[in-house]
Amino acid sequence: MGIHTEQESVTPFAKRRKSRATSLPGDANVMSTTHMTKSRQEHLDSLRGIAALIVVIVHFLAAFYPYTVFGLQGSYQQHLSLEKLFFFPPFGLFISGHFAVCLFFILSGYVLSYGYLGKPNQTHKILVSIVKRPIRLGGLVWSSIIIGFFLWHFSLFQNAPVSELSNSKPWFSNFWSGDPDFLKFIVSLTSASFSEGNTYNPPLWTIKIELYGSMMVYLFLLLFGGFKYRILLTIALVLLFKDSLFQGFWIGVAIADIYKNYNFTVYTLFKKFIHLVLYVLFVYFSSYPNYVNETFLASTPYYFLPNDAGFGGGYPMFSALLIFILAVTNKRLKEYLNNPMLKFFGKISYAIYVTHLLIIGSLSSWLFLQLNNDFGYHLSFLITFVISLLIIVVTSHMATSYIDNPSIKLANVIGRKIITGVELAREYTQCLYNKALITRRCTRTK
Repeated sequence: MGIHTEQESVTPFAKRRKSRATSLPGDANVMSTTHMTKSRQEHLDSLRGIAALIVVIVHFLAAFYPYTVFGLQGSYQQHLSLEKLFFFPPFGLFISGHFAVCLFFILSGYVLSYGYLGKPNQTHKILVSIVKRPIRLGGLVWSSIIIGFFLWHFSLFQNAPVSELSNSKPWFSNFWSGDPDFLKFIVSLTSASFSEGNTYNPPLWTIKIELYGSMMVYLFLLLFGGFKYRILLTIALVLLFKDSLFQGFWIGVAIADIYKNYNFTVYTLFKKFIHLVLYVLFVYFSSYPNYVNETFLASTPYYFLPNDAGFGGGYPMFSALLIFILAVTNKRLKEYLNNPMLKFFGKISYAIYVTHLLIIGSLSSWLFLQLNNDFGYHLSFLITFVISLLIIVVTSHMATSYIDNPSIKLANVIGRKIITGVELAREYTQCLYNKALITRRCTRTK
């Protein structure tokens, strides 16, 4: 879910180094945290879809207009004077890929924990969820690794010649360089897909964090899901993981617990004021230029801000927290997010994220190279972007229908079989115990 290479200095979605070189249901007069009657809060899918589209946009611009993302550093050069707009709010939101990643993790922490928090006797369901999670994530991961390898093997990636024209070096030029190793591919596919899959499909670097973060959330629920003071533990974990993107998961868990189990109200006057403040802060911080160096940052509206290295994902994590609070408490935003088109993008968001860079590095780059000589750089990019976006959406819809959804069904089948097996084992054990008890009683009677 973000810009990533093996070189962390040009990795916008990885943790930046310390120096910046690189009215819920209820009374209309109150805002309440009483939880919804529906267990599935579909408007949050739309939020995930918007985040996925932001990732697509930032990767397109990083490949063809790298100045908009990185500013003046490395070989990145400015192609248009309009590129400067992306370092000012609200335009910076469109290239805030790190914000999108942080939002993904907050969403995951919230959604994974919401159904279990405060409920007793959830051990079996949580254990089954732990088993299901890699399968649910794995379908698109494994298929994209295979596709990435074959595109690389048959030299169908055209990112290298595009980077010569766009000067997206080292970011875009570093992907799929050299020749792929077949043996390493087999090892990665069979035993290290979540840790090494980004070699073949770079955005997969975040799926490892997603998997490990999910497991941590489930283990927390297993141990403390019914603990009366678990919210204090969750807040402690938010602080403990202050230097990690895993912090997003604990923020999501904390919001889920507060929203579901702690009721409080804020009267209309304060509600409107609080929401206004949150919106203003979000617009400002969501445009923070997370990938520029310290020198370039001094020329932006964020020059006076202190170093953000101690808040997990930095200011992008803070802006993700702001919009997520609004998404679960603001009625008007919920209505907007329930738009059918946004919900559609939400349903295919995982596939959008997994497939888009493979398309940008191959088909989009090839198309741009074909158009460039006849239409010039900027018009060629515009045509390429529109056509590629349509292809990404269609491909993601098909990948969701034929890969992701079957993976979910397979995970659910395995989960049901595990639950059935556990129940049969329990009944068999109880039967043996009863039989032994009856035998003992009969022996005593004799």
